[in-house]
Amino acid sequence: MVAVFESDMINYKEKISRRCTMFKKEQRKAGIMGGIAIMLLCIVICVPVAHVGAKELVVKVGVLMDQTGPLASPGRKGLSTWLWYQEYFNSEVGGWKDVKGNRVKLKVLYGDTGFQPARTIALYKKFKAQGAVAMANIGSVELAAIRAMCLSDQIPVFTNSGSLIYPLPSPAFGHWPDYSACSAGVIDYIADKWAKSQAPWTKKRRPRLAFIGPEGYPSWAASITPEVMRYAKLKGVDVVGCFFIPLRPIDTKPQILAAKTKGADFIYTGIVISQAGAVIRDLIKLGFKGDPTKEQGRIEPITMFPVPPKQLITMLEGRKDLVQGVVIVGAHGDPWSDAPAMRLIRKYARKHGKLEVYDDNYVHEWWAATRCCKAIELALREVPANKLKGSDVMRAAFRIKDLDSGGVLPDPVTFTEEERIGIKRLRIDKIQGERRKLVGYFPYKMLAPMYTKEYAKAHGKKSIYSEQSLQWLSLSADEVGYERIKE
Repeated sequence: MVAVFESDMINYKEKISRRCTMFKKEQRKAGIMGGIAIMLLCIVICVPVAHVGAKELVVKVGVLMDQTGPLASPGRKGLSTWLWYQEYFNSEVGGWKDVKGNRVKLKVLYGDTGFQPARTIALYKKFKAQGAVAMANIGSVELAAIRAMCLSDQIPVFTNSGSLIYPLPSPAFGHWPDYSACSAGVIDYIADKWAKSQAPWTKKRRPRLAFIGPEGYPSWAASITPEVMRYAKLKGVDVVGCFFIPLRPIDTKPQILAAKTKGADFIYTGIVISQAGAVIRDLIKLGFKGDPTKEQGRIEPITMFPVPPKQLITMLEGRKDLVQGVVIVGAHGDPWSDAPAMRLIRKYARKHGKLEVYDDNYVHEWWAATRCCKAIELALREVPANKLKGSDVMRAAFRIKDLDSGGVLPDPVTFTEEERIGIKRLRIDKIQGERRKLVGYFPYKMLAPMYTKEYAKAHGKKSIYSEQSLQWLSLSADEVGYERIKE
């Protein structure tokens, strides 16, 4: 009995010992797991909330460009460029940092304006409702549709239109010249060329210029203003007529013949390549194209930028010889140059299989995106991304100082309330081969009124024209007052 009892006691002690050992192991395991849980909790607490399931911060820009209609070609290229810039800016630059240190990305909103004001307005309202703090557009018709709303809403619009940036007040920032400045550049070029010519007939009379472009189109109307006509007279250039063609002309020979009858030595045409191409084609068919300072009776065609040489050659059935010597006014730098901006744009054109159609249209929209994003950068230094408004970006754009275009323009760009384009010199090129070659730079001269009457009076201005414009036009503020001049 005793032996049995002792044996039972030994077994019992062993069971107790094993249970104690197991209990201690469970305690240690529980302690380790508890420690891990505490550590994880600390990590979660220490990680900023923005990195735990938070949405990525974005700033939205609405891109209003034709994907169909007469401006579909530049519109498609322009939209592609903005999407490339979004890719470049977000992946290579890394986006922006706002005042709170948040990383912020660019988001491009887009749709087809279709060369229709109603569709442009609808898209503008849609993008505004989606939170866009800036807009970008191609075309004067489209800018005209949204200009007043952008001004009322204080949403800046970065535009390629040179006709509606002014007068102030304005929501617009332009990335190529005002159209009256283009016309002034054409006149300066003609006067300079005529004065340098040694041909005897150039010493006996003044050069004669004819304008041929689309009637009722805002851009062309801005090219043939009373200020332009006055400036031509002051520079010794006789304007022999303004002749009108459709936006997509089929036959421009009647207008050219009318200009020829008036003795035109130069024809200035635009606004888009369909018009320029038609006029140059018909000028060649009539046998008039040539240099009037080298051969009497010839007419030299001058067209407004952008007219990509390769696209013009395509319009003229691949005949390179037909486009040689065509003058282009108001151009940005050569897209095929070795300038930093051009190399970068070509990199994305190559990446997306568009190098064969790469031209000036990609360049000017890349420059537009650059300027827009710089304004947003300056705004985000003062306002967090989730509170950013169009008015913040508008004010910030006025703080852009000495911005390097990377070779798009010859000079750094500065914006102010009155300076909305930033161009100091107007470039003039001639087509050689399939590219443009620089002829020279002429002073940038915007002749059109800078202010509305109400704005001028409210800001203590004596005229609707800038003082510099009055000097170019040989006028004084007292002579003009607050009215627009008549030819």
